[in-house]
Amino acid sequence: MISRSAKRFPTPHTLFTVLAIVYGCVESVPKRGHEPWSVILCKFRDSNFEPRTTGWFKEWIGGRQNSDSIENYFYTISNGIYSIEGSNVTDWLKIPFSRNNILQQSLADPKLQLTNEKPFALYDKAKEVCINFAKENDFGMHRQKITVINQEQTAIYGKSNGVLLTPNLIFSSVLAHEMVHSMNIGHSYSDRNIQVFPYAERGEYDDKYDLMSTANAHMRPSTYGLAGPGLNGAHLDYLGWLPMNRVVYFGRDGRQNYTLRLSSLSVPHKNTNGWLLILIPYDRDDSQNVFTVEFRTPDAHDKGIGQPGVIIHQVRKIGAHYYSFLITHAQQEFNELTMDTEWVKFLHMSASGESQYVHLRVERINRKSRFADVKVISTFSPHTCLQGEFYKKIAPDDPLNKKKLAHVCLIGNRPVFPKHLEMQQRRARFFEKRRSYGQNECIDGYEWRALDAYDYVCVPHKRAKEIQVKLERKNVEKTAAKAEAVCSERLVKRSAFPNDNHCVPEIERAQIEQENRESLQFLRNPNFFNGVDTLNL
Repeated sequence: MISRSAKRFPTPHTLFTVLAIVYGCVESVPKRGHEPWSVILCKFRDSNFEPRTTGWFKEWIGGRQNSDSIENYFYTISNGIYSIEGSNVTDWLKIPFSRNNILQQSLADPKLQLTNEKPFALYDKAKEVCINFAKENDFGMHRQKITVINQEQTAIYGKSNGVLLTPNLIFSSVLAHEMVHSMNIGHSYSDRNIQVFPYAERGEYDDKYDLMSTANAHMRPSTYGLAGPGLNGAHLDYLGWLPMNRVVYFGRDGRQNYTLRLSSLSVPHKNTNGWLLILIPYDRDDSQNVFTVEFRTPDAHDKGIGQPGVIIHQVRKIGAHYYSFLITHAQQEFNELTMDTEWVKFLHMSASGESQYVHLRVERINRKSRFADVKVISTFSPHTCLQGEFYKKIAPDDPLNKKKLAHVCLIGNRPVFPKHLEMQQRRARFFEKRRSYGQNECIDGYEWRALDAYDYVCVPHKRAKEIQVKLERKNVEKTAAKAEAVCSERLVKRSAFPNDNHCVPEIERAQIEQENRESLQFLRNPNFFNGVDTLNL
């Protein structure tokens, strides 16, 4: 099902306009690789207005060395994992239709007059006509498209023909925001019970540290209008843009009380060496329900942030989809923790009267080296019975107790059935089973292939172990820069991901290709994030 939602969205001139999101589909999640976009500049027959020159658009979109370009934005926040290099821009094309002609065509198109489509019919038809006109004039089109028209006031993303921008919304935050919608991510939220814009949901657009709250986020001035900020840690985790060896699933190693050094997400990962994201579980029956902890500083695309701060989000499943909510502090007055501040969240009361809670304290912030030391205490215990549950001992020789459990937790003192034992077994092995974790957790029996720290492809445990043995034997990570330019006889480039030039037998590359194709099947929850929609599997 494709869902649409219309939002009121302030322009830089404090006008109000409709921001519409048409949640679409992409080839894969996580998002890795090279994906150039095409920009179609389109004028209606009855208007010669050109809000920016073609050259301006080319500079805005392309050029990794241009710190304000869209290409630089995505390359930087993905740590080089996702690139739009090679994106192209058409000349300004004057279509043989006026704005009213396009409106009439949209009204006559039965597909665009369906209930969900009708409010966006004009914009969808404009994109369709402009893109087709560009093709007829021999402009090469990439799969992902951005259409800029010279009238109206809107910014919209749709699965069929991509992004549409209009004159008052030609600035970086809006365009990057719409492009991220193509990656199966909706708007971000806070825990405040407020309505930021007239047509927004409660808390929607209220994560000031996230691009997906554009117009209410910590944006910054740039050459191309307001820009930034980056994406929150939950979104970066979902996209696979954080190295797995710098994300910690708290409690997985058995420790419940220790201090972690967080490096800033606002600077290139290669310049730091601390943890980038802490995941703290709080739901014994869903390992992907977590609190995320990150550190952000006023650098690069986060220059609009006022001060360094530790940011907490809650990732929570609602229906079939997960949402991230910025956790606010001090009666919801503040969005971040600073040095010597703390946060406590009470989770549950156990059947024995002990409380389960999460406690964070910021011990130190080093502005120069861009790190924060955060002490974390979590008494979350997934196998413990909660208040209102009955603690029932299980005899080791009970024929049903094949896993030799000591007890089960029941609602009331009732007979024990296999389903109760299965549930208790899952809870007892909660941390043991976390060979993968976060939004890219694999299904049982699978874990990340981990050919490098961003290789979030799910493969069987046996296959993952074989790969790690090979990596250790060949010491591939240390010799990555020396990967062969040309493979010797009977060997081919592995090509597990872009720029993977390691030479392997053909049978190994064939297996890699199959694993890449099938990876989505083995993700625990390959769903749209922060919104209700489906992916093409």
